[in-house]
Amino acid sequence: MPKTKRMGIWIFATLFLFSGSCLSSAPSQDVADLIRTIDEQQQKIQTVAASFSQRKETSLARKPLLSSGLVKFKRPDRIHWNYLKPEPMEVALDGESIWVYTPGRSQAEQYSRARSKRLAQYLDPMTAVFQKTFAQLAEAYAIAYEGVETDYTHHFRLLPKEEKVQKFLSRIELWIDKASGAILRLKMVESNGDQLNIEFRNLQINPSLNDDDLRIRIPPSVRVLQQGLP
Repeated sequence: MPKTKRMGIWIFATLFLFSGSCLSSAPSQDVADLIRTIDEQQQKIQTVAASFSQRKETSLARKPLLSSGLVKFKRPDRIHWNYLKPEPMEVALDGESIWVYTPGRSQAEQYSRARSKRLAQYLDPMTAVFQKTFAQLAEAYAIAYEGVETDYTHHFRLLPKEEKVQKFLSRIELWIDKASGAILRLKMVESNGDQLNIEFRNLQINPSLNDDDLRIRIPPSVRVLQQGLP
């Protein structure tokens, strides 16, 4: 199996497998006002297209796993990752399934979230960051405001409240654009110290996207394997 595909499946099947004075489930009034403002901004964002760079640091590899490509997001639950480097690969989420395809190969994989509890367990924190408002995230995470960075980003830290989530996820950090409310950077730190960093560039806010634009165009000759994880 090519290195890129192993890396992609490992990230989505194993990871998902996104200290401040305001660290609490009831942030200060100033932070609460800021969160409301960001929520209002993000509710106006229905679609996003961007380039991304991804860095995965894990004890299972001597060097960081680096990748980059293009990503599209459409509310409520569609995401399409088009990996261009180090090798082409596509990963698509449609709310019910995760599709993985390496162009030029004779087979693709479809993972069912309903039948793969472990997969859903790791995937939910990532999708929640894109799909839910801060007010909704505050139900599952203690939110800390870390301040303004580089003059145009807000930095937040999210700590999971539930013990079952704490077993695999230590924290999520978000860097959010002050002007649009869009996520510019995401950092996820697992309980074992492994880290995933994703940075988004060249953001297009609310481009015209339909569901077909976020599907993988798998050739008819390619066999789709129905996969499941315990």
